[in-house]
Amino acid sequence: MSGVNVAILGVTGLVGQKILEILEERNFPVANLTALATQGQGRTVKFRGEEIPVLSVESMDWSSVNVAFFAASKEASRIYAPKAIAQGVTVVDKSSYFRMDPTVPLVVPEVNGNAAGDARLIASPNCSTIQMVVALEPIRRHYGLKRVIVSTYQAVSGTGREAMQTLTWESEDCLNHKTVIPSTYPTPIAFNVLPYCDTFGEGDYTGEELKLTRETQKIFDEKLPVSATAVRVPVYIAHAESVYLETEKPFDVALVRDLLAHSPGLRVVDDPSQGKVPVPLDASGQDLVLVGRLRRDLFVENGLHIFVVADNLRKGAATNAVQIVESLLSRWT
Repeated sequence: MSGVNVAILGVTGLVGQKILEILEERNFPVANLTALATQGQGRTVKFRGEEIPVLSVESMDWSSVNVAFFAASKEASRIYAPKAIAQGVTVVDKSSYFRMDPTVPLVVPEVNGNAAGDARLIASPNCSTIQMVVALEPIRRHYGLKRVIVSTYQAVSGTGREAMQTLTWESEDCLNHKTVIPSTYPTPIAFNVLPYCDTFGEGDYTGEELKLTRETQKIFDEKLPVSATAVRVPVYIAHAESVYLETEKPFDVALVRDLLAHSPGLRVVDDPSQGKVPVPLDASGQDLVLVGRLRRDLFVENGLHIFVVADNLRKGAATNAVQIVESLLSRWT
């Protein structure tokens, strides 16, 4: 296929804007781009030096589109994905609506790229799930996994553009000794840590925590015990995760470090004596998942601690979606 007719739904949002950026960065073979939104039509977005008008998805004729990236709400995916698929479009959906549908593949190319098969609808996982499974997959493949316990430290951009503005405004109020009135979150996020992401649900776990459990199990195609605590922190971009895992087979930490260093999508940053550890500022703006702080558990023989950081807007969202389509294109040509 020499060129691909691409549509992006949710093109004015943080992830939609990042998809535009990454398509351009990776020289994706876009023949024609259709910019779509559920709101905000009448605006324009820039792509390869051109101003592209943003159209309403309600009146969209999907027949001229090959691939559509959905980066809007769950409700938008529910309504418009079936319409696009019915006209032969391959849809990669970043919302959570289809992720746990057993008929829809949930794909991270470095981990289970073949799961996409010839599906017309492919779901891209939650940002925190993506970076964790990219780091865990080489270990799982070589040593097996018995359980995983993860605590996340998630940037406010995971909530959206408004949350990033909120962090700025609240920080300014704090520094100017003004009373902070929370808006995006129930309590201030500036100079604070919120021990929850998303809404509380089953067993007082949040939606974000349950996604980490259920999506990981689906991607790995096994009932791996995954226990999660998701935390929101005053960082703009890039999620961090402290991951404890237990392996089925004995391991050597140095060999695990070498294994990760030679695995796709990963960069090992693990020299604590020199202050080299994975941090959000280093992960922001790139597509690799950073992993470090590798150390054997003091009390469990096959226990291992790692620290994982990735740009939640890039690898955690836009880049993963683009990589899914790139892997499909290699089969279509």
